[in-house]
Amino acid sequence: MKKFCLLTVGRAGSTSLMNVLEKFPDIAVPNKNIPCVDNELVHPKRVQEYAKRYSELCGTPIVTPDELIDGFFAHNASAAYAGFKTMPDRHKKFDAFVSQPDIQFITLTRRDIPSTVASFLLAMKTDSWRRFGEPQQARWKFQPAAAGRVTLSNLTYVQDSIARLSRVSHAIHLVYEDLCDPAYRCAALDDYFNRPIHIENPKPPTSGSAYVENWDEFRAFISEGLRKLDSRAGRN
Repeated sequence: MKKFCLLTVGRAGSTSLMNVLEKFPDIAVPNKNIPCVDNELVHPKRVQEYAKRYSELCGTPIVTPDELIDGFFAHNASAAYAGFKTMPDRHKKFDAFVSQPDIQFITLTRRDIPSTVASFLLAMKTDSWRRFGEPQQARWKFQPAAAGRVTLSNLTYVQDSIARLSRVSHAIHLVYEDLCDPAYRCAALDDYFNRPIHIENPKPPTSGSAYVENWDEFRAFISEGLRKLDSRAGRN
């Protein structure tokens, strides 16, 4: 069995990519074993539920997230491939997690930072986290006094996560905007799975300008936030 793990910041097409992998009969993902939302095995709100289910499947007590991951791979030992999706902040010992030599890590990020943050904020506002490339119907107006702090918090998370994922050695690094190009192919990804891997019916990425009413103001706020983050990190 070849083990893999899709590492993502979020709001970058990771669910669509996992859905593609799930359709192959020789690729095991959590949702083929148990109902697992977005194949995100160690989601903090569901990890106890998933641990209980894999305890039953494996016939052994599973308590911790690390035990859950081991249980998932053990249960799917007969599959040609087995993998799941996760995010950097799901792992307290992230550096140790991504140093495991028997797991092929695949990272997925997005170049458009303002739209990534805007997507997080709108998903939080509408409590709707799943989209499939269709036009964004909701609209949102950025109000710095009311939403400035949460915007900066999300921006910090996005930038920190991108930086952490970029440092994962021997990973296959993917970018959402590339996956949205129907002509794009990643040779490393195709070689690993021994077949072409691409999002079905890819659509152009949705820019925050399509649903943030005062997009220029929001983008300027994000640019200033990035400047301050870079200054604090000594990246001037």
